[in-house]
Amino acid sequence: QRAIFLDRDGTINKYLGFLRNINDFELLPGAAEAIRQINLSGFLAIVVTNQPVVARGEVTFAELQEIHNKMETLLGQEGAFIDKIYFCPHHPHKGYTGEVTELKIDCECRKPKIGMLLKAAKDFNIDLSKSIVIGDSTSDIKMAKDAGCTAVLVKTGEKGQDGKYDVVPDIIANDLLDAVNILFKNY
Repeated sequence: QRAIFLDRDGTINKYLGFLRNINDFELLPGAAEAIRQINLSGFLAIVVTNQPVVARGEVTFAELQEIHNKMETLLGQEGAFIDKIYFCPHHPHKGYTGEVTELKIDCECRKPKIGMLLKAAKDFNIDLSKSIVIGDSTSDIKMAKDAGCTAVLVKTGEKGQDGKYDVVPDIIANDLLDAVNILFKNY
């Protein structure tokens, strides 16, 4: 199978740094339409997102699930759906008040590492070389490149200006809907 792997914060929903409150979750304009087009395309729509707020003790697993439920509900109201959500709750840096000690590790799933993509590939029999990653940060682009996926940077959220990695995307798009429109012209 082929998948389009989507970053969450800054790609699907409004970028607020670390999203901690469900009431702050807001879909970006065109995101639901873009995901609806992915649903109709034959590609799987899979979210891959770092959520260090869990390790930092700022959001519980239950609260994160509520945020994801809200995202899926808002998408569903516009005729779109996510096939699966993978998230990394880990964070390697220690010293936060209220942090969850067992989650303060250097894991294999935190982007730009490719653990979430490998898990999805195994779960859904996905050919990563025929798949796409769309995200707003250099971590997303580095993950895509390291996994052999097409890398698409959107100019929403961090706009690739996080400065973490020196990587070049295959495609640059204004937002998620623009990215999907560009991709489906080529496929």
